[in-house]
Amino acid sequence: MAGQVERLRHLISANQSLAEIESLPVLLDRLLELAQEVTAAEAASVLLWEPERELLSFAHARNSVLGESASDLLLRRITLRLGEGVAGWVAKERASLIVREAHSDRRFSGTADRSTGFVTRCLLCVPVLYGEELLGVLQVLNATGRDCFDAADQELLESFANLAAVAIVRSKLLEERLAQQRLHTQLETAARIQTHFWPRLPDPGHGSRLWAVSQPAAFVGGDLYDCIPLPDGSLLLYVADVAGKGLPASLVMAALWSRIRAESQAHASLGGLLGAVNEALVELLDGDMFATAVIGRYHPATGRLAFASAGHLPPLWLRGGNLLHSPATRGLPLGIVAGLSYEAQEIALEPGDAVLFITDGVTEARSRDGGFLDDAGVERVLRGVSTRPCGPVLAAAVADWQAGVPAADDMTIFEIWRETD
Repeated sequence: MAGQVERLRHLISANQSLAEIESLPVLLDRLLELAQEVTAAEAASVLLWEPERELLSFAHARNSVLGESASDLLLRRITLRLGEGVAGWVAKERASLIVREAHSDRRFSGTADRSTGFVTRCLLCVPVLYGEELLGVLQVLNATGRDCFDAADQELLESFANLAAVAIVRSKLLEERLAQQRLHTQLETAARIQTHFWPRLPDPGHGSRLWAVSQPAAFVGGDLYDCIPLPDGSLLLYVADVAGKGLPASLVMAALWSRIRAESQAHASLGGLLGAVNEALVELLDGDMFATAVIGRYHPATGRLAFASAGHLPPLWLRGGNLLHSPATRGLPLGIVAGLSYEAQEIALEPGDAVLFITDGVTEARSRDGGFLDDAGVERVLRGVSTRPCGPVLAAAVADWQAGVPAADDMTIFEIWRETD
């Protein structure tokens, strides 16, 4: 009776102790310390199942005879396949096992003994299970002061294994949650950094105005807009859309921003500028990703706007409440193939006119029933809108269309307009 009370006391102590520990290495060390204590064993170890490698590997070990050196050897060198050795057999069969004479048992491999110099006489090994999921095995070796472990030791170690399973799963869930929190923090930081790529829009003068908004579908995205003043008083302005979204697209977006800035002063023509940027992206991306872009050069004093497109949506040209047809331009997206040429067209904005550069996050906004806003929907929104800027009206319409549905793509609107006299 006294023995049963003592074992129950150990179980309660173990349950309380393991419930307080959040770090998996500390948890395993405490688990083995308790397992050695309650079974009076010379050594104890826990092997965790790695399903992606289909191997059991030593996660922690304690050895009262050889000390930490043996434990280090086990952790560095020894792995077992399912069915290999006593631990592998227990993991495969999901059944506890007492081996009374280790070196006479065909299931005993002896690999760990040869690596560490430890001599295993007998051992008790139990599976660590969480429901039907195999987490690993727990084993104690060489009972002290007696021939071997008994059924009472097995029952107690199985109870320890049940406690360990819950503690291990809890610890892993905590680690995953902490990893998610770290990722969330990193993404928030990346999002703050990305906002620094959005320019402070200048006052072009001569009655011209600028307005822009960019909303990534995730924390960060691949949409980009910029406005670069040129020495002759004109403005280089563009919208670009990197294929995809999230971190990969945002990294390409940063490279594209840098390249356009670097090339902006070196080319008299928009076609030459896009061609140079394309060559750089082909070399950088090797065809793995691409970007579309529409780029313009605007002269505030005259209202002249030259523009060229690299596979992007055409500009939306509004006069009063009517949509005008801007001249078509052709050109493949950036980063696909080298040696491309791009053509430019020119329009003249009259007082009251507006031009919007948008990305397909506008036209491909989805409603709850899965329908796209599409080009026709954008035209319906803008027709009859005579206020300037009209970009906020379009952005609000996109939000209404999605009606709480998470955005599937980044959305950017960049507008330039001339005030009426």
